[in-house]
Amino acid sequence: MGMLTAPHALLSHSPRNDGDILARLRGWHENDSVLFFLYARSLGGLMQSGRGRIAVLNDTALTIDAGASTLFVMLSGAAFDDTPQIFFTSGLDSHFQVDGIGIALANHDWLFFSPQEMPQAALVSWRPPA
Repeated sequence: MGMLTAPHALLSHSPRNDGDILARLRGWHENDSVLFFLYARSLGGLMQSGRGRIAVLNDTALTIDAGASTLFVMLSGAAFDDTPQIFFTSGLDSHFQVDGIGIALANHDWLFFSPQEMPQAALVSWRPPA
């Protein structure tokens, strides 16, 4: 299982002046882009990662279609951030930086999307060969 850091700053617009974060999410939705996603509970216990599409996106919620599963996420009260995130491998022996959009949810959970191909070590379901 990979670990991640929490976003440093939560803003509705890019601190790097890349444009409106919500417009990027809408673009990924409208283009039916396949994205890497990671959903983490604030108190632990649930972490889901994989590839999927934003099937539904509006001002209050989004739905991720991840093939055999669907994830419904409430966006009311969320804060958005596009600062690159640092992910660590499970043994903390290496790390990598990933561009994307982080969403801090009102219930303190965290969702991250990236159009980048993720290293296999970042995916929760990945296990090294025996």
